[in-house]
Amino acid sequence: MSKKRLSLPFKSTALKAFAGVLGLILLASAPIFAQTRTTGVENVARQRISINNNWSFYKYVSADKADNLIYDVRPEATEDTDHKVADAKPTEAVEVAATAQVLKPWILPTGNDFIKDPAKRHTRPEGSPGADFPFVQADFDDSSWERVNLPHDWAIKGPFLEGPDAEVGGSMGRLPSPGVAWYRKDLDIPASDAGKSIFLDVDGAMSYAIVWLNGHLVGGWPYGYSSWRLDLTPYLNPGGENQLAIRLDNPTVSSRWYPGGGIYRNVWLTKTNPVHVSQWGTDVTTKEVSKAFAIVDLEVSIDNDSGKDPNVEAITQVFALDKDGKKTGKAVASFKLMKTGVAAGERVRLKGSVTIKNPRLWGPPPTQTPHRYLAVTTLRQQGKPVDTYETPFGIRDLRFDPETGLYVNGERIYIKVLTSTMI
Repeated sequence: MSKKRLSLPFKSTALKAFAGVLGLILLASAPIFAQTRTTGVENVARQRISINNNWSFYKYVSADKADNLIYDVRPEATEDTDHKVADAKPTEAVEVAATAQVLKPWILPTGNDFIKDPAKRHTRPEGSPGADFPFVQADFDDSSWERVNLPHDWAIKGPFLEGPDAEVGGSMGRLPSPGVAWYRKDLDIPASDAGKSIFLDVDGAMSYAIVWLNGHLVGGWPYGYSSWRLDLTPYLNPGGENQLAIRLDNPTVSSRWYPGGGIYRNVWLTKTNPVHVSQWGTDVTTKEVSKAFAIVDLEVSIDNDSGKDPNVEAITQVFALDKDGKKTGKAVASFKLMKTGVAAGERVRLKGSVTIKNPRLWGPPPTQTPHRYLAVTTLRQQGKPVDTYETPFGIRDLRFDPETGLYVNGERIYIKVLTSTMI
C-alpha cells in the first residue's frame, strides 16, 4: 500500500469543490468554538457524580427468551448484507404490525427538548408499563447477576462467531453484540437532596435503552451513538431506597461495523437547584476577532423546575486558562448583569456581549498555541447564588480561500489529507 499526502491549495475542479465544502464546514463551526462543563467544587448546589461502579448485570441467553418489555417491533432480519459496500443504498422501510404492547410512546418524550415546535412534542401516555416486572423492584434478588463497572461492553470478551451462517457476520466484527440485557444499581440519594433537580446523564448505551426508577418507567433513548438525559426527580425517594434499572436491546444485523453492546460510556448523576442553567445551556460565539480585540457573544438558557416564578440574575465573568485548564489570575472581562423572570416549568434564554482586549488566540501547534478562556456563569435569586456553570472556549479567526487554502488567525495552514491506494 502506498500513501500520498495532498496539501492545499487545490487545483483541480473536483478538489476545489471539496475545498469549498470543507471551507463552509470550517467557517460554520468557527464562531462556536466552545464546550461546556459543570462544577461541583466551588458550588455545592450543582454536583456531577459518577455512578460507574458496582452495577448488577444480566443478559438473556437469547433474544427469543427475553421479556416482552420491548421498545418497538421491528422486521425480521433475513438478508445477509456482508457483501454490500459501505455506502450501498439502505433498504426500504417495512411496515410491521405490533402483536404486543410497545414502550416507544413512553420513550419519545425524552427527546422533547430537541423539538422546537411545542405542537410537535410528544405527550407521555398514562401508566407505567413494566412496573410489576421483577427486575425493576427494589426487593428483587440480583445476587446471582454479574457485578460490573462501567463503561461495560458485554460483547468484547467474545467468543468470536464463526461460519457463514453466524448470527453476527464479519461486517459487525463477529462478536456477540446482539441481545437483551439488564443493568441494576442502588442509588444513594440522601434526604438533604429533597427539593433538588436530579438527572441521569448517560454518555452512551447500545441500544434501545429503557429506564425504570423505583418501579416507574422514566423514559429512555433508542440510539446507541449519542448521549442522553432523564429527569429522575419525580420518581426519587430522598433518604430511602432508590432502585435504578436499565434495559437494553441490541438488534441483529444492525450496522456495518462493530457496534458493541451495553452501557459502554460513563454514567452520571447531575444535581442542581430547581432554577439552573440548562443542559448544554450556554452558547459562546466570537463574531469579530483580531489581535487587538475580540467581541464575544454569550447566550444562557435557564430552566425553572420549581412551582414558583422567581426573578433571576445571571453574572458571567471570563478568565484565561493555562495549558492545564486552570484559571490564571483575575477575570479579563465581565458581561453586563442579565436579569429575567422565569415562569414555573419554563425555559428562558439571555443574551449578552463583551469585548476582550488583546485576546490570546487559539491556534494549531507548532506555530500557534491553543489558548483557551473560561466563562463562569453564576445564577442568583434574591442575591444568593443558586447555580454555577462553566464554559471553556477558544477565540480564533478562520478564513478559507478556495485558491490559497485555510488561514487560522491570519496564518496559512496546510490541510494534509492522507490518501491510500492499493498496489
